[in-house]
Order: sequence, then structure tokens, then C-alpha cells
Amino acid sequence: MRDAANAAPHYMVLPLSLEDADDEDRDAIIGLLQGKTTLVLGPSGVGKSTLINLLLPDARVATNEISQALNTGKHTTTSTTLYWVDEARTTAIIDSPGFQEFGLYHIAATQLAACMPDIGALADQCKFYNCTHLHEPGCAVMAQVEAQDSPHSISANRYRIYGELFDELSQEPRY
Repeated sequence: MRDAANAAPHYMVLPLSLEDADDEDRDAIIGLLQGKTTLVLGPSGVGKSTLINLLLPDARVATNEISQALNTGKHTTTSTTLYWVDEARTTAIIDSPGFQEFGLYHIAATQLAACMPDIGALADQCKFYNCTHLHEPGCAVMAQVEAQDSPHSISANRYRIYGELFDELSQEPRY
């Protein structure tokens, strides 16, 4: 959990074991989701439907064991379903099928910063309008990586991930 919090310091990380979850955990999560529509998204077999069942016991979403042969989920959820959490219909949870692979190939490398809120928020402060945040002088993003005592600082690990993604997105696609 510490790695998750360090990788994305501007996001709240809620440690939770679905095997040990109880009504107190349920109430805490529902409180965080109140008034929002939340999409539960992730690879097959990570517990998305089990989480829905914790939050909405009446939903009775089908779950399955992990495939012992492949050590992956078995695609139990086959369609996307919206569940209302409250009678006023102000809070909703969307259960979605799992995926085997996740890619960012629809994003141009130059658009990556806008997809990372902490980095995107600093982009307008860079000296050059077309700053890649990798090597340009006057880059506000690079300055915040080095300024670890600032409330807007960016962890070195997060910046490393940005650089790796930028490099990957800059490559010619292989079909």
C-alpha cells in the first residue's frame, strides 16, 4: 500500500482486504463515494464484483475463483452494470468486465502530461509551450521533482513513470 501512496501522492489510497472486510469498511467506502458515479475497473480476477457485493449485498453479483492453471481471473462479469447505492439515486457504482491488457496507445506522447493531474497542473508554468518535461530548461515539472519539500512536489518515482510512458508513446507503433 505504501508503494501505491508514493506513486500517486495526490490520490487517497484506501487499504482494504475484501476477505476481511466488514460493515465498518463498507460504510467508510460508501461515504467516500457519496454523490458520485464510480466505475470499478481493473484486470480480471482482482475482486471488482466482490467489492460490489460488499458495498451492495442485494446486488448478488456472480463471482468466481481464480483459474489455477493460468493464475488469472475467469471473466465472470461479461457486461457493464450500473447499481444505485441510495434511494435518491445520487450515488452509483458501475461494475465492468475485467481486462487482460491496458494500453495508452490512443494518447499522443505530447498529451500524456494532461492525463496526469499533478504534472498537467504545472505544465502551464513551463518556459516553453511545447515542453515535454524531460529535458527543457525552465521546466516547472522538473523543478517540482527536485523540490521535495514543496506541497506541489512530484515524487522521483512518479516522474520516472512519466518518462517511461512518454518514451513508450513516442515509439512507432508495431502492428
